[in-house]
Amino acid sequence: MLRACVLLLGLLMAQLVSAAEASTAPTILTITGQVKSTETFSLTELDKLPQKKMTVQIPWYPEPQTFEGPLLRDVLKLAGAKGKLMKLQALNDYVIEVPMGDAEKYDVIIASRLNGKTMSVREKGPLFVMYPFDRHEELRKTDYFRRCAWQLKQITLE
Repeated sequence: MLRACVLLLGLLMAQLVSAAEASTAPTILTITGQVKSTETFSLTELDKLPQKKMTVQIPWYPEPQTFEGPLLRDVLKLAGAKGKLMKLQALNDYVIEVPMGDAEKYDVIIASRLNGKTMSVREKGPLFVMYPFDRHEELRKTDYFRRCAWQLKQITLE
């Protein structure tokens, strides 16, 4: 009986520690504008969403790279996003306007991993918007490469 109580107490403590870590994890993405309320996400919260992996050849790297993260549409849905336009803003204040339809039409991801490793700011992280260039030839154009905002920090919906 004592052993069962100790085990139960250990499991409860692990859950409390996990919940405390999630609530104190730093915000790496803010979604604002036409949403139910401003939403913020930590890496821990984004990692809890279903993850998508894609290997693509893009202009910023000499070899194909593997990116992993949640689908943009899943993150937007979680935030209760509405509108027709997304403004993606990076840490360096780069801003690009992207049609909301891109998130539905293509499996665009908000990548937090590059070749299996968490991306640092130095490596274009912590978040990098990535299009499935390997599956859609029509995406292999400058307009879509520009939409791949690296060091993403905020999405504003209009």
